[in-house]
Amino acid sequence: MPPPAADPAARPVVLSIVIVSWNSRVDLVACIHSLLRFTSIEFEVTVVDNASSDGSAELIRTSFPSVRLIANSSNVGFARACNQGMADARGRHILLLNSDTYVADDVIGRAVRLLESRPDIGMLGVELCFPDGRRQHTAARALGIRQSLLERLWLYKLLASERRGEALLGGYWEEDREIQVDWLAGAFLLLRRELFERSGGFDQRFFMYGEDSEWCMRLGKLGYKILYAPRVGVVYHTGAVSAHAVWTEKERLRRCYEGGLGAYSALYGRRRALLYRLAELIGVTVRGSVYKAASLVGTGNAGYYRQQAVFYRWLVEFYVHPGRETGGNPSALHFPEPAEPGPH
Repeated sequence: MPPPAADPAARPVVLSIVIVSWNSRVDLVACIHSLLRFTSIEFEVTVVDNASSDGSAELIRTSFPSVRLIANSSNVGFARACNQGMADARGRHILLLNSDTYVADDVIGRAVRLLESRPDIGMLGVELCFPDGRRQHTAARALGIRQSLLERLWLYKLLASERRGEALLGGYWEEDREIQVDWLAGAFLLLRRELFERSGGFDQRFFMYGEDSEWCMRLGKLGYKILYAPRVGVVYHTGAVSAHAVWTEKERLRRCYEGGLGAYSALYGRRRALLYRLAELIGVTVRGSVYKAASLVGTGNAGYYRQQAVFYRWLVEFYVHPGRETGGNPSALHFPEPAEPGPH
């Protein structure tokens, strides 16, 4: 990272990297060190600390004086903190990057150069992997009733095999080429600055989970294209998110599904969201029943089928009572009307 100019506030840069942190000191330090070592383009880093109690903010002040720090007095949530960082950014482009990620080469520089070479693309994602090389499925199709039934009821099996992957994305395709997608997971979101300025960024009614799918789908409605480009390279994502320090795995999963319902409701209103929830309920009920029946047959896969039956029984309970208290911070589940474009 080059030394700051005499008036850094007036000096634009190519890329602003925004990292939201909450009690992730060790991962945050590793992330910043990897950026400084490998990233070739001109960039700045802004850390938005959500009132960490592990000394993260103090460490940034003393050990990384060139990093811009926004220290919140309370945990305002992931969505609001990201918006704070983007509003503070000076770059032509903005990268939202999880604190529990790191890079091993100039993948960010390559991603920015690809974005700049493609004026038709507004947002871009790269491949995310666990440190052991396992791929994380971060590209997805838009949430919707037809999409839900296509997947949940195995209707995608009626499609030609070469079309199934592109129709579903997630874990259904090889992720071996560039493809336009509907939304990307929020651990790595590279975007042109104008997207934030025009849309207002994340819907701040979300605390954590659901904000990435809602924003990406809202950007799609505004006409922006989102590209998943795995060949650009890999960003390593340890998955040591702060949510694990507060919530059990079941609570975290519940909040992920609540985030999906909240995203759909925020975009299309409560009435359509009820239909979407019904489609999901039908789908998981059918799936759970099929797995339950298969588990009783006594084949070599009976253990797997029993496990799936238990999981889908839990999902049925969730979609019947999605607002049940899970402990921790409240999630954005039902919004009466879609949000208007612009700051939230």
